[in-house]
Amino acid sequence: MTQLDSITWAGQILWFFIIFFFIYCAAVYIYIPVLFMNQFTRYNKIKKHYNLSVFYDYLNVSQKFKRFFIIGNNF
Repeated sequence: MTQLDSITWAGQILWFFIIFFFIYCAAVYIYIPVLFMNQFTRYNKIKKHYNLSVFYDYLNVSQKFKRFFIIGNNF
């Protein structure tokens, strides 16, 4: 078995570090910034949607109160 052969350990360790280094660099410089950008974009979309819905609810409630008081004052 080549895993137990001490002659090939140096080559296996060298290739392990080379491959690990490339995968680490790809993750740090490509994948992680994309993930953070997507997270930031989703956060802003949710925040904008929530603010619009709260503002719409506020307008809707204020209009209902105005109508109620107009109708209530006529009786």
